[in-house]
Amino acid sequence: MAETLKIPFPLLVTDCSCPGIRAGILHSDGWAAYTSKTTETGAAFFEAVKELLKQSKLTLSDIAGFAFCEGPGSTLGIRINAMAINTWNALQPNPRPIFAFKSLEAAACIARKTQAIAGPLAVFSDFRKNAWNGCVSRTSDEYSPIEIVNKSAIGSWPEQRYFVQQRIHSPGSAPGTIPLDYDLEPLGLAGALGSLLNQCNKPTAFVVEKPEFKRWTPERHR
Repeated sequence: MAETLKIPFPLLVTDCSCPGIRAGILHSDGWAAYTSKTTETGAAFFEAVKELLKQSKLTLSDIAGFAFCEGPGSTLGIRINAMAINTWNALQPNPRPIFAFKSLEAAACIARKTQAIAGPLAVFSDFRKNAWNGCVSRTSDEYSPIEIVNKSAIGSWPEQRYFVQQRIHSPGSAPGTIPLDYDLEPLGLAGALGSLLNQCNKPTAFVVEKPEFKRWTPERHR
């Protein structure tokens, strides 16, 4: 976890797990610049990074490391994010370290910072109709593994429940949840984002449950 990591600054933080992008340039004492856009991710991503660098009077060569949201969330958005980091690192004579964080852990941390919650809470996000990605935070630095939660199992989760919409066409929020504005800005100001980071060799999309594929056997049409 982050307490054993040496996190370099300035750190470019990008999150495309929800529609649009949340991004910022983080220093040890907080955000040097931060932005949030809800427009189409492909266009918003590069526009946002360009704005951040301009505001901070930095170039990509000045960035000491990259932090990105690996999911769960929009697979397309996360892949755009990963592709950009891979490209930027390939253009550098010395590749920068890469750090990943999970969207539901970040959401739980956001809920604690913005709602002043001390006890257990649960965060859910879109998966499919009558099923959601779920994560429990019992303390400010303890998170359960993210899992798929069916509607029938929601009642056994903490009563303090929040929902993050990660799809434009959401199949619906989990029962008994409060909508949560997914915005990373409070985490930078509170210095909390660093506690969610894990170093990785290559940015990839986090998968809650690996898809199962069945072999297709062709049959002659009758």
